[in-house]
Amino acid sequence: MRRFQPGTVLALLAAFIIVCCVAVAQNEKKDQKLDTAVLVDAPAVPQMVVDSDGTLHFGPRTVPLPALASPEARQAYTRRMLQRTLSSAGRGGGLASARVTEPIAPAERGWSKESALKLHPVVEESRKIGGVGVTIYSPKTIPEKNRNKVAMEFEMDAEAIAVASLGQFRVIKVNYRGGGPSIPGNEDIVAVYRELLKIYKPASIGMFGASGGCTLAQSTVLWLPEQKLPLPGAVGLGTCSGGSNPGDTRYTMNGLDEELSTAFSGRPPFGRDAAPRKPGEPPATALDGDIPKGYPPAFLLSGTRDMCLSQTVLLHRKLLKAGVEADLNIFEGMWHFFWNDASLPESREAMTALASFFNRHLQ
Repeated sequence: MRRFQPGTVLALLAAFIIVCCVAVAQNEKKDQKLDTAVLVDAPAVPQMVVDSDGTLHFGPRTVPLPALASPEARQAYTRRMLQRTLSSAGRGGGLASARVTEPIAPAERGWSKESALKLHPVVEESRKIGGVGVTIYSPKTIPEKNRNKVAMEFEMDAEAIAVASLGQFRVIKVNYRGGGPSIPGNEDIVAVYRELLKIYKPASIGMFGASGGCTLAQSTVLWLPEQKLPLPGAVGLGTCSGGSNPGDTRYTMNGLDEELSTAFSGRPPFGRDAAPRKPGEPPATALDGDIPKGYPPAFLLSGTRDMCLSQTVLLHRKLLKAGVEADLNIFEGMWHFFWNDASLPESREAMTALASFFNRHLQ
């Protein structure tokens, strides 16, 4: 048998290792090309299928409805997701489909102002306060203890109507300029607040809003010290939109949030960076700015399928760190400002809790 010198053995071993490394590298490169090809060929919009029981099949994910949501919420979510997928297919999306294709009449969606008025009878009045258009919702009879209380609402009539009826005090919906978080919106809210301060004590005034209106509520409260104005008695923050700080759930809930999801169209998750604000201007988002001393008790509201859930829980932690009394309310399986659908038991529970919060804290 032929014997190899030690140096020769080492040389052969080194050559073998080099050959193995080259082979592995080539295979990795081949796999990388294959993975890239798979990504290039993948559809821009994942397949979305909605079962009749509300189970979502979204790309590789299968997500059933939460068992602890109310039957009404489960039914509403299923029907609205079916409508979403059918509408997407009708716009040429083609990749979103449903296994049950029943038509949905607009009146059945339940979240309109008219539906809220049927469930929560109030007196409606339109006028101007401080030069700003407002809608005032008042219970037909206001208890003596609540006649000196008032709350300002930003964003949606159904929320203002429900709180006025359930809380038994006046709610003033501010019809601010801009259609979303903006400096003109903050200015309109402050203009109305200045006028209310001529009649009501600051501790008797509440502020609340949903989504963009939540951002306006928070940014206005932070801006009031700059305006040399006192802080209100309580604030309600319903799932603030994020802008420059969207949070994790803006992506993880895209496709599950019935209200905000853009996965049906292939567009990126909604939202854009907010324009930088100058010194003395209100913060651009709910998470910007420092919490001022004396910040009022806060009621925070969101749902587990809300793409803005991250902003809500982060704002809650920020308030707690500043020593603020902050009441966090997260509803199982609920989507972005779900309480706009006044017919849901979860909506009534949420609005009852918010109205009770104001009644406890407004003086």
